[in-house]
Amino acid sequence: MPPLVATNIRLPAELLKALKYKAIEETKSVNQLIREAVETSLFSSITPEKNKKDAIEDIIGRAESGIKNGSINHDQYLYGKKK
Repeated sequence: MPPLVATNIRLPAELLKALKYKAIEETKSVNQLIREAVETSLFSSITPEKNKKDAIEDIIGRAESGIKNGSINHDQYLYGKKK
């Protein structure tokens, strides 16, 4: 873990109380719970580019064979073997 830097935050009294109880319940420090919550919040908001078009989508369907039962008779089509 990289070196830690101290900072101050202000929390409502009830939130701090709940946080302390949660720390006791999970046998973790309040600092650790806060770090985990911040990491979860930051990394869960970083999502992959959903609208980015996958390059493979451009070639899907370009080489249509017209074979309708390829998933059933794939050995026959690939290797010339009968079922």
